[in-house]
Amino acid sequence: MGDELIVFVSQIMIISILLKHFYSMVIMARWDGIDEFIAVGEEGSFTAAAKMLGLSVAHISRHVTALEQRLNTQLLTRTTRKVVLTKEGEVYLHQIKHLQHAMDEATQGLAQQQSTPKGKIKLTAPVMYGESFIMPIVHNFMKDHPEVEVVATLSNEQENLLEGGFDLAIRLGHLKDSSLKARRLSARRFIMCAAPQYLTRFGEPHTLGELNSHECLIGNSSYWRVNENGRDKHIKIAGRLQCNSGWALVDGAKKGLGIVQLPDYYIENEINSGQLVPILTPYQPQQEGVWGVYPPRQFVATNVRVLLDYLVKGLKT
Repeated sequence: MGDELIVFVSQIMIISILLKHFYSMVIMARWDGIDEFIAVGEEGSFTAAAKMLGLSVAHISRHVTALEQRLNTQLLTRTTRKVVLTKEGEVYLHQIKHLQHAMDEATQGLAQQQSTPKGKIKLTAPVMYGESFIMPIVHNFMKDHPEVEVVATLSNEQENLLEGGFDLAIRLGHLKDSSLKARRLSARRFIMCAAPQYLTRFGEPHTLGELNSHECLIGNSSYWRVNENGRDKHIKIAGRLQCNSGWALVDGAKKGLGIVQLPDYYIENEINSGQLVPILTPYQPQQEGVWGVYPPRQFVATNVRVLLDYLVKGLKT
């Protein structure tokens, strides 16, 4: 039953693609020769029309003739010296020019819309990273593009983009294989560190095994990522404090309660000020990506594409 369903769905997809291609060809065929005819009618010459459009005289002649055959009407009277519109050609030229202007305006409007971010963006990001880094950049983006509307959901649960109707999701770390598209926005490093007073009191560990005799501040997981002999792996840690808040663990580390491992953006200021000291740096795991993930559409909406550019520039890899 499963195989039959897969075959049926595949057949439906193929038929859909063929129908789209057929309708596209029909629309193009209906317009084929119009621009060439208008150019000839206004210029009064195949040669002048070819020069204006940047095409060959043969191309112009072939397409105008095909148009006349399709309409079953002679639009031009051709002589060795000049080309003259027939009465039917004069009427058709006057009417079809309005359609040409309408198409040009529609095309220009679409190009302008595609170059100017506008419309709603529904995005999701992890709570802390979203509050501290993503939303300030989004606010700058909205300030520069007043026609953009943003609906942001900050959650540490990985929202389903397709089911939730999200245009963009910020994901941290290694991405799971999926049909979604992704753009690397920045990177993060996990750093093990401790307060100077803790290291003075208990000593600084120099090997991963020595962590067994130290107080480790535990986050969501009792395992830390480390790199040993060029390969990332997980080691189990233990301690008296466990909390699912990175900021709380930073405060505990600053007060000398133990060693902590956190992404660099949690502890950058504390390390620069000397309140926390990096340790076991030879075992620091490899960088992880910060990603902008979006649905697998053929064309990325202008507002999402420009916002991704803002995020790359603002996060600075």
